[in-house]
Amino acid sequence: MLSVVNGVTARVRTGAQALLAANWREGVGRDGTRFGYTCPDGAKYPYQWFWDSLMHALAWKEVDPARAAAELRSLAAAQRADGLIGHTVFWEQPVRASRLLFYNVRRRSDMATATIQPPFLGWAWAEVAECLGDPDFTRQGRDVAARYHGWIERERIDRTGLAWAILPDETGCDASPVFDPLLPWRRHGTPGFTLLVAAARRHGFSFHRIRAAGGFTAACPLVNTALALGYLGLAAMGDPSARARAREVTRAIVEHLWDDRASIFRVAGPDGRHVPVSAWQGLAPAALPDLPDDLRTRIVEQWLTCPTRFWPPHPVPSVSIDHPRFARGDGRIIPQYWRGPSWPFTPPFAVPALLRAGRHEEAAVLVARIEERLDGQGFREYTDPIDGTGMGARAFSCQAVALTLRAWLDRPPIPVRA
Repeated sequence: MLSVVNGVTARVRTGAQALLAANWREGVGRDGTRFGYTCPDGAKYPYQWFWDSLMHALAWKEVDPARAAAELRSLAAAQRADGLIGHTVFWEQPVRASRLLFYNVRRRSDMATATIQPPFLGWAWAEVAECLGDPDFTRQGRDVAARYHGWIERERIDRTGLAWAILPDETGCDASPVFDPLLPWRRHGTPGFTLLVAAARRHGFSFHRIRAAGGFTAACPLVNTALALGYLGLAAMGDPSARARAREVTRAIVEHLWDDRASIFRVAGPDGRHVPVSAWQGLAPAALPDLPDDLRTRIVEQWLTCPTRFWPPHPVPSVSIDHPRFARGDGRIIPQYWRGPSWPFTPPFAVPALLRAGRHEEAAVLVARIEERLDGQGFREYTDPIDGTGMGARAFSCQAVALTLRAWLDRPPIPVRA
């Protein structure tokens, strides 16, 4: 069995490296800035996406740390003077006119969106910096991530200590059913979604202005886990205050988003009330070192490794498979892709959670299942969690993060060692 797994691992490594190289883009942007990044898919996703790039950097560091550094430096080159790095960067051409209604830009000529994605920039940068061993790169990462966190502190954190999203796609989980009760006719994939984006644009994509107007906001456990991870990365790169901030964010997640009866974290709506939908975002905080061990154990045992919830044959599904809103595949009209299928964005949180919980065997099983799926189905965008059928884009670079998951089994990531 070991030789078979090793063969699968070797083929996945070769395929992942080839895919990363094929999807690499470099040149000079419209503003004269030199860039280099990995597009998620050459045909479907031509731009540089924030958390996709962080996943790409984690993957690149296993085969070419210099390319990983270039990926992150391109994100840094897109940083605004106020510290924000938009979640999509349009280096060579403006956003497609046909997509303008859906993209979070103030005007079509903008170089980047005015919104975020899960903000674990500091964590990804620290992981690459540790591998690269370049003090200048580490110093740059500390500066870039500190200014980015400063923007989030000013613009997105309220008295709860949590960072708030102003649109569903800021959580990275655009069509998740957690947003159904909050946006019944304006959720992603419906005609009303364009009105939601338009309303955010009228308010300058400002959380404070949107909240004052009574608009949509949400506190997501995934976004705040990513924020705490970003602080942990900053601490690893030498920021003396960042470790305490990671603890503070973790405490806020527990205080405001933990559902003690269900043993899972919940998304909270504008009024602070929990949305009772069991989505994978609610498992993400289990990766944090400052989470109380008893809460981590409950999440891992009752949810993450439960076969009737988040541990089907091809984990980790985006919604618990026992939930009424769980959907396995693509919808013909309304997107289903964050309503059940497994994505490559979930394991980089699930593997650290399992390792920190002492569940090394399950972590190894998860990595092996992912590799076997990639070996058999190719690097598809997302996967049916029951039968493993690949769906969406056919050459999705974020799947290459499997390289990092395999490496973490031998040398755990920063949050496990923090």
